[in-house]
Parts: sequence; C-alpha cells; structure tokens
Amino acid sequence: MDVRQIKEYFDSHGRASLVFESIDSTNTYLKAHPQDFGTLALALSQTAGHGQFDRVFESPDSGLYMSLCVKYIPSFPMTLASANAVFDSLYELCGIECRVKWVNDIIFDSRKLCGILAESVFCGDSSFTVIGFGMNLKKGRLSDDISKIAISLEEIVKSELPDGILPALALKIAENLEKELSRSKEAVIERYKRICISEIPENAVFI
Repeated sequence: MDVRQIKEYFDSHGRASLVFESIDSTNTYLKAHPQDFGTLALALSQTAGHGQFDRVFESPDSGLYMSLCVKYIPSFPMTLASANAVFDSLYELCGIECRVKWVNDIIFDSRKLCGILAESVFCGDSSFTVIGFGMNLKKGRLSDDISKIAISLEEIVKSELPDGILPALALKIAENLEKELSRSKEAVIERYKRICISEIPENAVFI
C-alpha cells in the first residue's frame, strides 16, 4: 500500500494520522509538532530512527515505524503498557505469542521483532507523551549484523504478509494502547510481568 492508501485506511477507521513516505523519525516529528491526543504518525521508512539511549534503529522500507501522541500521565508505566499493546495486537492479528525482554524489546525465539520508545515532552502548561514503535515486517531487508539478533514478522508466520498488514497492525496497536492507558497502573504492571522473560530489577521504577 502507498501513502495515500494507508492514509485513507486510517481515515476510514476514524483515526487521525500523518503518513510519510520517508522521514527522519516519527517520534522526532511528533515531539516537534504536537498533535491531538490519539494522532498516529507512520512512515514507510526512517532516515534517523533511534531507540533508547539514542541507539540507531535500522528503518528500511520493510517495517512498521509509527508513533502515537498520548496524554502525559504522571507515574504511569507507558513503556510497559505499550509492550502489552504490541503483544495483544500480534496475537489478535497474527496468532503469535511474543515475549518481552526488559524493558522495551518485543522478542520471538530470542530475537528482536519490535522496539518501543516512550518520550515525554513538557512545554509550559502543555505536556504529552510520544510513544514510538519500530517493527521488522519483511525478511531479508536488514543488514547482516542486525539479522543475527533480529527477526521479521514474515519469518515468524513463515509466509508473505498480506498487503494491508501495515495499517491494520498500526491501528490495532494504537487501539490496544488506548485500552492499556485506561487500566490502573497495577493492572498494567501485572500484565507486563506475565509476558516478560527477563528478571525485573528489584530497584525498577515503573514510570
């Protein structure tokens, strides 16, 4: 699907969206250009995708690169809620059960499928959170070094992905994240613990 078709898909489902052929980073864009809560930004490729601690996130034109602008909720575990949303979305759309590696990596068979980055912005009286998701969809598009530690959705389902999987998965993640944000902090943490394979640090702060 091209940019126009993806935008029409989101419009038909009542989801405010910004869709780009290519951009430096959807997170960077939303932080610099605040949108209404619930607005989804998606790019077919990114030139400067990044994860935690500004680590480079390869973003060729074969993945899902999206960010969602949501209300800032003090002391709420945004990253954990986002991981729960990805887990639910992959199960609901693809029938697969992934796991989470502390704190923000969605993995399958010990290889990374998706990364999450939550960043809050404070501008005077206005504050919001941008949550970014980067997921490998098609096989054979990552560098050799990254391919050793990463996996694509096509490799997991062992078949070519349907053409509409990109907007469908993005929309499902957004919807499931909004469900997570309506839960209590305790409920989100408990759900996360059930799918996390890592030992959670004793001094972990869930914010």
